[in-house]
Amino acid sequence: MRTKHGTASPVSKFRAATAGFAVAAALAAAGCGSKGEHAQLVSEKTYLAGENRRVSDALEARNVEMRGLEIALLEVRNGLEEIRGQELAAVRSSIHVAKEGGATPALREELRTEIRTIRDAVHENLAKLARLEEKTRENGARTASLEARTAELKRSLEEKEALAGVLDERVKELSAAVKTQAATLREKDAALREGAARLAQKTKEANTAYVVVASKGELVKKGVVERAGLGGRWTQTGRFDPDVFREIDVTRELDVPIPAPVKSVRVVSAQPKESYRITAAGDAASRLEVTDAAAFWRGERYLVVLTD
Repeated sequence: MRTKHGTASPVSKFRAATAGFAVAAALAAAGCGSKGEHAQLVSEKTYLAGENRRVSDALEARNVEMRGLEIALLEVRNGLEEIRGQELAAVRSSIHVAKEGGATPALREELRTEIRTIRDAVHENLAKLARLEEKTRENGARTASLEARTAELKRSLEEKEALAGVLDERVKELSAAVKTQAATLREKDAALREGAARLAQKTKEANTAYVVVASKGELVKKGVVERAGLGGRWTQTGRFDPDVFREIDVTRELDVPIPAPVKSVRVVSAQPKESYRITAAGDAASRLEVTDAAAFWRGERYLVVLTD
């Protein structure tokens, strides 16, 4: 409201002042509200940033753990490939052993060593898988993919262990077969030796004869010869005295030396006359030469030569 002079009335001034105060109060109140919201926003932002770091750290730790698990699986897979190579070598050795039949002890020991190598590698890698499974259970890192790959590797390793068992049984069977063959060979060798000894003995007996060359008096004294009837001819008594007779090999000794001249020599035993001849070997000696050994020794294995 204005006065007639054009100036604001006191009422108008009061109303304007009141309105200005109200605006200032409203602005002040609005300013106070904005500061509180800002502080709250800053607090929430700080919390979210901390949570984000914790989540990022957890994800990184999980990634590191998964990379470790992948590396462990890769090591087992590489170990399995090495085992396959060892397995192939063992199978080849087994085939070689089978072709050799009994095989040599060195070859069988080589196969045993290869089997032990396979088994050691299998057990080592199975232990790695067991540790890996335990670790994933503790850390809660089990996944369907990880479990499937672990199960596949474990199955492959167990198959290798089974094959090593089969090869080991094969070696045991071969060793048993070798022992049996060795025992059989020993028996056959003993039989052959015994047969050879019998044959040698029979051959020796077949080729052995006994010879005595002595004076009439000595032969009578030893009981080797006697007269057949009163004033009859001299004949053998059949008595064998090893002190008088000497053993000879009829295939080697075809001449018998006689310490008496031909005219003083008489063959008492029953060898065929056409199978030998007596010839002079000096003035006071002679020799009996066997001309047909088969006929000479056929029916008589004792030669008795009497010297007068």
